[in-house]
Amino acid sequence: MLDWTSFFPYTLIASLVLFAIGIYGIITCKNFLRAVFGIEILLLTANLLLLSFGLGSSEETSLISDPFAQTLSLMIIAVSAVFLILGSSINKLLQENNDEILDFNFEAEDAPFKKSEEQEEQTTSPDTIKEDEEE
Repeated sequence: MLDWTSFFPYTLIASLVLFAIGIYGIITCKNFLRAVFGIEILLLTANLLLLSFGLGSSEETSLISDPFAQTLSLMIIAVSAVFLILGSSINKLLQENNDEILDFNFEAEDAPFKKSEEQEEQTTSPDTIKEDEEE
């Protein structure tokens, strides 16, 4: 008979690795769809942990014996499917409209920079004000 304590450390390690991959995918994503897949990996991790905790809840011979863990696992799968469908449809609509609202590509050119004092003096000098008035 398989005892749940014999392979629980392996599922715990696999869950920690999947959790780290999901967090890494969310933090380093450059577009919306990658963030959605990172969240999907986190939901998979929750599913794996929930089922591994439900293994040794009773002393029956079946491997997965806790119906509560199975029910919650099915609910997580349903939520994950709905989230993936909504996320991919939002991404498709944004790509069709060529919107870059959810593009997480932050570069140095995008950041507002502070003008130096010399540049501020040049823009507010009397010569530039007279040129603006003449036009």
